[in-house]
Amino acid sequence: MVKITPAWRRTGSIIILPLLIVSLLGAVLSCEKEKKSPTEPDDGGYQYTVPEQTDDGWETASLACVGMNKACLENLMDRLAETEDHKVHSLVIVRDGRLVFEEYFPGDKFNLAQYTGEQGFDRDDRHNLCSATKSFTSALIGIAIDLGLIGSVEEKVFDFFPEHADLMTDAPLKQDLSIEDLLTMRSGIDWDDETFPYDDPRNDLHQMFNTRQPIRYILSKDILVTPGTVFEYSNCNTNVLGEIVRRVARERLDEFSEDVLFSRIGVTDFQWQMVTSNMVFASGDLRLRPRDMAVFGQLFLNGGSWNGTQVISPEWVELSTRQHVSLDAGPADMWEDGYAYQWWRWDSIYGLEFEAYMAQGWGGQWIVVWPQADMVIVSTGGNYYSDPPVPIQVMLADYILPAVK
Repeated sequence: MVKITPAWRRTGSIIILPLLIVSLLGAVLSCEKEKKSPTEPDDGGYQYTVPEQTDDGWETASLACVGMNKACLENLMDRLAETEDHKVHSLVIVRDGRLVFEEYFPGDKFNLAQYTGEQGFDRDDRHNLCSATKSFTSALIGIAIDLGLIGSVEEKVFDFFPEHADLMTDAPLKQDLSIEDLLTMRSGIDWDDETFPYDDPRNDLHQMFNTRQPIRYILSKDILVTPGTVFEYSNCNTNVLGEIVRRVARERLDEFSEDVLFSRIGVTDFQWQMVTSNMVFASGDLRLRPRDMAVFGQLFLNGGSWNGTQVISPEWVELSTRQHVSLDAGPADMWEDGYAYQWWRWDSIYGLEFEAYMAQGWGGQWIVVWPQADMVIVSTGGNYYSDPPVPIQVMLADYILPAVK
């Protein structure tokens, strides 16, 4: 974390205060000037423009207004332009609560593991969030706790599904399975949806979608280790969480999300995927616009508040984004450092200090919340079957972090 000492304190004299006020006034005027004339003479490269002000609740501003160096972002756009088939679909940056950068790119549109045949993205396109959806389900668990529908994360999972109590008879470990074990991906449930393709009956996710009782299918699986002891990232955990919300709220997860979350943050254009007519696919494939993804990130950055409305308690925001599981860093810090309640955690990127938490999904879907810089970074992509040529870590470390003065 970089601490900036005020100019008057660094000089040890208050004589500089009038000059500082003049300087700040000049910065404001310069900021307003950039808003009115956001481009420079075309030199053949990317030219930054201030995001368009619409009626979606976002205040837009220039990068200069929030103390960011636009040359760094212009260089990033030039790099993407020079990178063949980079498959980045959008990049949106919010700082100090204002939308300051927004770009969309060509690319194949993707839905439910299939390309749609359509191409190109813009501000109005909903994007498949894939597993970034999990952070939204976590938020809905938190709201259910805030509303008193759930007592705490310590409550036992099978208490919500008494009709399946027989599954505990020969599996005593299941008696101790808690909501927190699901939130932290430490349930110990024997689940495999990666070894075989999704259309293979041996794939557990395929089975979940094609059985008449998907929750019973999940809960009937063996528990291999004591719950709460071993991290194993599995979609089954989040789908049980979604059904717990349905049980306590007495309405489907998508309906509950509209009532208690999306309608309160001004998000009207969203779509959840269904497992059955009564069960939402809570672990993936929620579709949102990138600007609305940024609203969700800003909601957490604001401590659960949006436009003066407390949507989620500050206590849940802090608890659910705190690191609960420590993970070994991958090569060159390319992977995450920890896991919270359906949020990933970073401590650093390529050796650069970067304390952030992220919603992350297959193919390059990111909502990155960087509290120390009062910033939210959203990116969507289509790198479903290949490594990204310009991954989010590179965009952050080489361009976005250096842009923050």
